[in-house]
Amino acid sequence: MKTSLITLPGRLLFLILLQVSLLSFGQLNVVPFKSGKLSAEKDGILYSLPRNVIKVQLEIVKTESFRGPYAAYAAKLLGLNRVIVENSVIYEIGRIDLSSFSESDPDQIYFVEFNARSKKAGSFMITLSDEGFIGGYANVNSVNKEDGSTMASGDLSNETLKPFRDLLKPVLIEKVDTIIRRISVDTATFEEKVLKKSIFEKMPEQQAREIADLIYKIQDSKFNLITGDQEVNYSRESFEFMLEELNKLEKEYLALFKGTSKKAKQVYTWYVTPQSSREGTLETICRFSKTKGLSDKSTTFGESVSLVVSPLNRNKAIEDFVKGRDQFDKKVHGLYYRIPEKSQVTLRVGGTAIAEDQMVISQMGVVTFLPAANIKDVRFHPESGAIIQLISE
Repeated sequence: MKTSLITLPGRLLFLILLQVSLLSFGQLNVVPFKSGKLSAEKDGILYSLPRNVIKVQLEIVKTESFRGPYAAYAAKLLGLNRVIVENSVIYEIGRIDLSSFSESDPDQIYFVEFNARSKKAGSFMITLSDEGFIGGYANVNSVNKEDGSTMASGDLSNETLKPFRDLLKPVLIEKVDTIIRRISVDTATFEEKVLKKSIFEKMPEQQAREIADLIYKIQDSKFNLITGDQEVNYSRESFEFMLEELNKLEKEYLALFKGTSKKAKQVYTWYVTPQSSREGTLETICRFSKTKGLSDKSTTFGESVSLVVSPLNRNKAIEDFVKGRDQFDKKVHGLYYRIPEKSQVTLRVGGTAIAEDQMVISQMGVVTFLPAANIKDVRFHPESGAIIQLISE
């Protein structure tokens, strides 16, 4: 008997979802589990087809800007015009990652009948991988999928913080005044000196001037260090260390005038299972506002963040063929499998696309079946369910 080998493109052979080897030339009969034709008295094994779940990871960057306590004197004392004039919080969308993985499809479960009474039927072996597509396994919760679960790589909380280091000298000044009292007794005059101490707070402009003077002194020190005015032969390590420390100190003092900013990042994760329809899937996963960040999709503020999955409909001719073949009533069917559909996956904020990719979505493809006989070996792709190798005799 002539043996033919058909090998279809796919991943490496160790990525096998389902392998069926007929050790003799018997005949399979595979029945859809929900067809209503399955009798509880029959022996066999259940298996399922995979479906694809899209994983959306969205990074939100929160930028907090703090006005410096001496911003009003930045231009007057230091000639700085570009300073933070008010406290603010801004949210932005950072890195976006779209990926997919497979899970068992609860709507595509099939029963392989065993004919134990027939000795001519031969024996066969079914092996299943450990990705979850095993006989009778249809648990869609095998992958932990809590919508809106987050993996924090930063802290976006609004906790009270102190953005500026306390670099100021004491703002209280002790003033000592000498009071002279003149006392006249008869024709003699005496002077009595009294010391009066008083404490008062420096005015903001006075504090700003002191800080500005310190900045100028630091800049002079940097200049003297770089030009060698100190006439000291520092080692390279000492020179770099001193210059670095002066730069740090200057930056901290300047922040009192220019202001400072703090950034934090947090990554949010959603899982979306596309529907098996030609129209595709549009699902709103959350809402986004530049002033309030991310919120639940049920809120009203911000723009909606939606995932749009649109099939490219490249299997239209195959689908018409399968529908035509299904019109003929076949008493027995071989293994059911999928011909997946390629789809355009787009993440949108409002009406603007911010990320796009093309993915193979199994459930948007075509489900069909193999012949019931003359199949010796068949292998299916672990993620799409498509045939990657078939041997017939």
